[in-house]
Amino acid sequence: MRTNLVMIALFLLASLSVFAQKDMKAPIMAANQKFMDAFSKGATTLNTLYTTDAQLFPPNSDIIKGNTAIGTFWVGAFGSGVKKAKLETLEAQQDGNSIVEVGRYILYGANDAQLDMGKYMVVWKQENGDWKLYRDIFNTSTPPATASK
Repeated sequence: MRTNLVMIALFLLASLSVFAQKDMKAPIMAANQKFMDAFSKGATTLNTLYTTDAQLFPPNSDIIKGNTAIGTFWVGAFGSGVKKAKLETLEAQQDGNSIVEVGRYILYGANDAQLDMGKYMVVWKQENGDWKLYRDIFNTSTPPATASK
């Protein structure tokens, strides 16, 4: 009898943790559309999509802290030739006051030439009623070029 009660209790606890996580793919996809639109228009407003205390973890770089510095990073990326970003949300699960998103990206240059493709993970938090990027890390899936002899 005691074993049955323990098993029932464990089942209920496991069920509660499943219910605590909520699929948030639709609102994150909408937020990502704002990101893609802002990027293609020069990236000058991307900082507004990040929380004030956000952190960006780009490849081959140190951590970039704060939405102002992150905005400067993205404007620099646009200026260096990245003209468009395509984001694909694979999953977005809410857990408490945050959402964890996993996805893929493709970066394009002039004439829609593909420059890079990779994967990312974002932790989203609400700020002033909007879901904003709080922690943002991405890295390429493109293998490094090999030097020819």
